This record gives sequence, C-alpha cells and structure tokens, in this order.
Amino acid sequence: MTDYMAARQREADLIDACKRAGGAIFLAPSSSLGGLYAARAAALLAERVPGIRIVALDDVFHERRITDAGFDDVRPTATFLRDSDLAGLPTINCAFMPTAWLHFDQLQRLGSGLRIDLPQLMYALDMHLVYQTGTATREQTLAHAAEFDALRGRFADTLSLRTMDAVLQMRMDGDRRPLLDVLCPMEQEYYSVYSALEHPLRIGAGEHYVDIGAYRGDTVKKFRAASRHDYAAIHAFEPDPANFAALQHGLAEDRGRTTLYNAAVADVAGTLAFDAQGTMGSRLDGNGSARVDCLRLDDVVEHVTLLKMDVEGAEPKVLRGATELIRRCRPRMAITCYHHALDLLEIVAELDRILPDAKLRLRHYAMYFFDSVLYVE
Repeated sequence: MTDYMAARQREADLIDACKRAGGAIFLAPSSSLGGLYAARAAALLAERVPGIRIVALDDVFHERRITDAGFDDVRPTATFLRDSDLAGLPTINCAFMPTAWLHFDQLQRLGSGLRIDLPQLMYALDMHLVYQTGTATREQTLAHAAEFDALRGRFADTLSLRTMDAVLQMRMDGDRRPLLDVLCPMEQEYYSVYSALEHPLRIGAGEHYVDIGAYRGDTVKKFRAASRHDYAAIHAFEPDPANFAALQHGLAEDRGRTTLYNAAVADVAGTLAFDAQGTMGSRLDGNGSARVDCLRLDDVVEHVTLLKMDVEGAEPKVLRGATELIRRCRPRMAITCYHHALDLLEIVAELDRILPDAKLRLRHYAMYFFDSVLYVE
C-alpha cells in the first residue's frame, strides 16, 4: 500500500496547484458520482482557496442551461483545448462509468494542468467517501494492514485477491485507475440474467431467496428475472417507510410467493433508531430520528438457499442474527462490504465463526469505493 506520508504530501501539493493556477476545472460533474460529491468538493475547494475560479466542463449542464450547480462557469467539453483561459488549470475527473472516465482521463492528458481524480480531491479536502472520511478510511486500513494481508489466504480465486489489492490501493491515494483491471459490469452485481457468462453465484430452480435491504425492489426484480421466475419463495426486508411503500407498489404479484417485511434485520429483535432518508442510504443509526421494527432472521425465516444483503454497514449484525439459519441451510450469499473501512474484515470474521469452510470471492462493480460484494458458498 502507498506510503502514508507521501500520499498526504501529494494531497497538499494538489491544493497548492489549484491555488497557484487560480482555478480548477471539474470534468463531467453531472455524472451520477459527480451529482453526489462534485458540488460539495467545489464548495470546500473554494473555502480552502479563496478567490479560486471553478469551471465545470459538462455538456449536460451546458445543454440544459444549468447555471446553479455550484460552479462559477459552465462550458461544453469541446472548449477545453480551445479556450485559452483554461490552459494550465488543474482538472478533476468526476466521471463514473468506466468508458466516460477513460474519455476524460485522455482529455486530461491532452491538457497542460495537473490531472486529479475526484476521490483524490475528496481525500485532500477530507470529505466523506461513503460514511467515513478519507483520513479515517486510510488510517483504519493501514492500522489493520496485517489482517487484510491474512485475508488473502481466504479467497477462492485470484480475481478476488486482485480486487482487494485494487480497492486497498485506491483507499491510500484516491486514484481510481487500479479498479480498471478488476472492474466487473454493474449488471452482474449480486447475480446475472446472462447464464452464459461466468459469475460467482448461479441461480437454480426453486430458490428460497432472502433480500435484506430490498430498497424499492430493484434487486428483487433482478432476482426474479435471473431465476426465470422459477423460484419457491422470496422474503424481502426494507425498513425505510418511503422505500417500503415503493417496494409494495412496484412488485408484480407472483401467486403469493413473495413476502415483504417493513423492518430492519440485525442481531436483536425490537425497535431501533433509524435514519430514514427515503434513499439507498437509509440505515440503522443510533442518532436517527425515526424508529423501526427490527427482526432476527433466525426468528422469522425457516429456509433460505440464496441470501443477499446490503444494509449500509450493518451486515455483521445481520449475520449474527442469522447464525442458526445459515448453519442449517448453508445458503449462497452476496454481501456488500464497502460502507466502512473494516466491513470486509468484520464480515469475514462472522462468516468464519458460522461457516469456517465457506468459499469466498470478492468482486467490485463501480468506479468508486462502492460497490464491493463478497460472495459466499
């Protein structure tokens, strides 16, 4: 992993480069990733470097005449090499899809300013990457470097090793380039409708599928399609009230094979504090203003062959509350492991306690810190 002090120095140099140039260019801030982080990064950069001119090169913003996105100027990307006042300005690549990222990476190379990837700027500004800041993410990763190294012996294939190495490298310096060699297509996440393609999980006939963190039904619908609608039962859990309403209204009837639960899942039964955002980021949170019912899988599900969970960092709690079910049924599992720096270590520790002989495979599906999925069989 990259030297800690060298990474910190590069981040300081990055801010200094923007200060010396008197400006910075955000490339493709309208991307789905840019929509989450670019405006905040631009605002923090302006605070750090008073008087800096921040330009957005974005065809979507320009065509839609969007001028209130947090930038001093919005121009089409075609002006990058043409407009002399942009020469020498540092550029920040905010693209999300790999083809778009590569396009803007090449555009950056044609310019004369410092090339910056959006997560690198986020590290320099110590922004939250998912639920932790860059500083916390890097320091926790380094503090547990020996445990991550020991984890290498638990994976069932070399792509898992390469994937973990790429993700850990990105945590050190924010450069997304290592992901390019391990990235899997987004539509392959959790399971695939393409039976001809290799995938860590194969969907069989008559599955008993349990979806923890069903959101608005996207993964349930995907499972139904991947199974060719030949499944025995679905149990889907979603605690956020707004998301659950959308889940109820968005799923087609399937002759009573699907049961929906407006509840969280963890290692205790009762009522817990919850941050209800009506988004994919809704989660159990001790400081949350809402209260939701919480269940243990051991108490409510009798049989499972396929278990998917995406619960914003609470995955170890779900596993602890499903210990007997998992030992008895030995389901294949797809578990997200990217919300916090130590999620992967904590999830594997629980799995080793429950099923020490399970085979583990790691895959990554996006040009960012999300989405890493651990497959278990």
